[in-house]
Amino acid sequence: MVINEINLTNFRNYENQYVKLNNGINVFYGDNAQGKTNLLEAIFICSIGKSFRTNKDSELMKFNSTNTKIDISYNRSDRSGKVSLELSNSNGNKKRFLLNNIPLKKTSEVLGNIYIVLFTPDDIAILKDGPANRRRFLNIMISQLRPSYMRILYLYNKTMLQRNTYLRQIKFENKSKDMLDIWDKKLSEYGKYIYEYRKEFIGKIACRLNNVHSKITNNKEDISIEYVSSLNEKENFYEQLKSHRDIDIQRCSTYYRYTQG
Repeated sequence: MVINEINLTNFRNYENQYVKLNNGINVFYGDNAQGKTNLLEAIFICSIGKSFRTNKDSELMKFNSTNTKIDISYNRSDRSGKVSLELSNSNGNKKRFLLNNIPLKKTSEVLGNIYIVLFTPDDIAILKDGPANRRRFLNIMISQLRPSYMRILYLYNKTMLQRNTYLRQIKFENKSKDMLDIWDKKLSEYGKYIYEYRKEFIGKIACRLNNVHSKITNNKEDISIEYVSSLNEKENFYEQLKSHRDIDIQRCSTYYRYTQG
C-alpha cells in the first residue's frame, strides 16, 4: 500500500500542513523539534487509532487551538481511501474518526485500513526490557491484520478489571468466592483466542525472518522465533486462575494473566 497525502490542521506544531508523498521512499529531514516525528505520529494515529507518544488527546492539539484535524489518503491494491481524525474542545472534548468522510461508530473500525510498521530508537526495548513491550508490539501488529483481535483483547481486559473488582469485594465485603467462576471461564475463553492469534502471527513471520537474516549473514546464521506460553489451553488457564484464587484475593489482583505469555 502507498500513503499519498498527509493533511494537518492545528496538529502538534503544525497550523496547516500539506505533504504530498511519492510511491517510492520518502525521507523527512531537518533540525530537531521541527515536526518530523509529528508526521509519523499522524499516520500512526490514523492507522491504529491512538498515538504512540501520548494517551492524552489534548497534547495532539496545537497550542491555543480548539479544533484539530488529520487526513491521511492512501492507495491499496484493492481500494483507495482516506482516514481522518477530528478533535474539538470548543463544546467539550470530542473525538471522532472518519473513513472516506463517513464517521465511524467505534475507534476499532479504523484498524485494517492503513497498514504500518513503526520502528523508533525506543523500540529496542522490545528485546531488552520485559514482556509488556513485546505484547504491545504483537497487539499493534495483529490488530492491523485481524481487527477482530482488538475486540477480543478489549473483552479480555474488561473481564480482568471486573474480576479484580470482585476480588476486592470478596476481601472487604465477604462476597462469595464461587462467583469467580463467571469471570474465570470468560478469561479462559478470551485468553485461548489471544494465544491462537499470537501463535499464528509469530508462525507467519518466522519463515520470513529466517530468510531475511540468512541474506544479511550470507547464509552463515539461522534465526528462529517462537511464541511460548504456559497458558496455551483454555482448561490450563482456568485451572491456574482457580488454584491461585486465595492469593489473588489477598492481592486484590489477578496474578495469572494470559497476557503474561
